[in-house]
Amino acid sequence: MTVRRDFKEPARCRPDLVIGREELYAEAREQLARGGSVLLHGPAGIGKSTVLRALAAENAGASGTVLRCSATESESHLPFLALADLFGLVLDRVSARLPAAQRTALESALTGRGESSLQRDGLALRLAVLSTLRALAAEGPVLVVADDLQWLDPASAELLGFAARRLGDSPVRMLCAVRTDGEEYDRHLRACPPDTLAVRLGPFSRPQVAALLDHRGYTGLSRSTVRDIHRTSGGNPLFALELGRALAESPARPRPGEPLPVPTSLRALVLSRLEMLSDDARRTLLVASAGARPTLALLHAAGRENAEAETARAAALGLLVTDPEEPALRFAHPLISAALYAEAPAGERRAAHTALSTAASDPIERARHL
Repeated sequence: MTVRRDFKEPARCRPDLVIGREELYAEAREQLARGGSVLLHGPAGIGKSTVLRALAAENAGASGTVLRCSATESESHLPFLALADLFGLVLDRVSARLPAAQRTALESALTGRGESSLQRDGLALRLAVLSTLRALAAEGPVLVVADDLQWLDPASAELLGFAARRLGDSPVRMLCAVRTDGEEYDRHLRACPPDTLAVRLGPFSRPQVAALLDHRGYTGLSRSTVRDIHRTSGGNPLFALELGRALAESPARPRPGEPLPVPTSLRALVLSRLEMLSDDARRTLLVASAGARPTLALLHAAGRENAEAETARAAALGLLVTDPEEPALRFAHPLISAALYAEAPAGERRAAHTALSTAASDPIERARHL
């Protein structure tokens, strides 16, 4: 998080606090200060929007014009919607400076009063977006802020990318955020200028999760509980906060060894993929989630005869991560294991622990399952 050293009030009084992101925040800030662009990327809930909002607020004062859009999945099929969000309030300022053909094509695309499309007016629309950004930049620096770039409608993404690659020395910066599960952010760079700095937001450390929980008022948690929250959330700040909230609202804290309560808001994020598995496959994964270090051999010993095929299906759905050189099975995110276990009926959980109480080779683990 970025905090001025001369600030003396408690951290929780700062509404713009960006917790746990000091280094990358400073890196992105320096890039923007040099006139460059920034693309924040990482998985859902990792804090991209929080960092983007803080950077946008800090840089808005130095920009003559700030253009914003925030796409959603449900609207991503609507052509030119993101472009309308960006230019809708400023087009009147510069439309008179656009060539007639460009102005007509752009106004038709943004207002829907004509049959404009990339196929029909492709060149005119591309040049119109470029001309609009250059006209705005002639009045002063421009900052384009685009959150959830993955949901940008394809037409807007194509037009922005065309303009971004041709802005040259024009004082136009882009500050974007995109959801990625791995490193596959490269294709989203096509909507950004060539000098864009890609900044990946990774998971929080345990001390950072503790600081975040404390900042949000979830105080009084024991070190072991914070450790469990960090482990179950995988260091994801949104997941950690939701787990902290569930604990705060729960009348009783889990006993040592019991899983954390997984709130409905997080279960919905991971259980949709589990619904694509058969009942037997879900029971196999339940045994794996209850085991300390599950392997195919352990699952077979616990009576899961089709473990190979069922875990391969789970891996294809992104629920498990497999490594040919590593015998242990690993869930793609600890929250998948926690949600799977929390969602299972008590009888199925008891059956899984019963099977593992004889299948596990370690006597301490067998005792734990008993």
